[in-house]
Amino acid sequence: MKKFWLILFLVLLFEVKLAVAVMAGPMLKLSPGSGTYNNGSTFEVTIQVDSGTAKSMAVDAWLTFDANKLEVVSIENPASPAFANTMGKNIYNSDGKMDMSFNASGDSTLSESTVIKGDLAVIKFRAKNTGTAQVNFTCQSGSSIDTNIFDIQSVDVIDCASNQNGSYTITGGGSEPISTPVPPQATVTPNDGSGAELPQTGSVGTTIGLLIFGIVGLIAGTILKWL
Repeated sequence: MKKFWLILFLVLLFEVKLAVAVMAGPMLKLSPGSGTYNNGSTFEVTIQVDSGTAKSMAVDAWLTFDANKLEVVSIENPASPAFANTMGKNIYNSDGKMDMSFNASGDSTLSESTVIKGDLAVIKFRAKNTGTAQVNFTCQSGSSIDTNIFDIQSVDVIDCASNQNGSYTITGGGSEPISTPVPPQATVTPNDGSGAELPQTGSVGTTIGLLIFGIVGLIAGTILKWL
């Protein structure tokens, strides 16, 4: 019996999650929404849009990011953009802000409005400090000077609560240590203090050989003297 109730609970939980997903309104999201990157490296995050069942003629994306940990290198068009035209790409790295706007053409008409789902832009970030960096959509219901999805009546239909922000972990990274070559030792030349170099002596082997030769000669001379 306990097993039956557990299975029933799991089924109901799945259905609730599915219903919430279906009920999610028009929204923007960051992909990937999370990740771990080395400090000093660059990585890309794609802004995606899903207008649900609403036909859209334009989209605004306003975002904030942790300026102490990230900087925006560039904002590029994706390979297959959901909207063909980008009306602006503004980056404010010192303030940790950026914004951009999109529509079907330079002068959108109602006939160009469509249910929209896909990629809007690709942001290239550079990691500049370790820690967790948040990237969030600026969105407030009823405001037209933030993240918006405009329908065919130019009404903002975005569901701010459905937007999916990003959280990225910046680690210290690491690299192989660079070995420092040891400089060759300098040859010290003896000096007698007069500034002139002293004459070089022979090798140790030569000196010992001459010493032995002298001793043998001395012994031989002594023997011959007593003969």
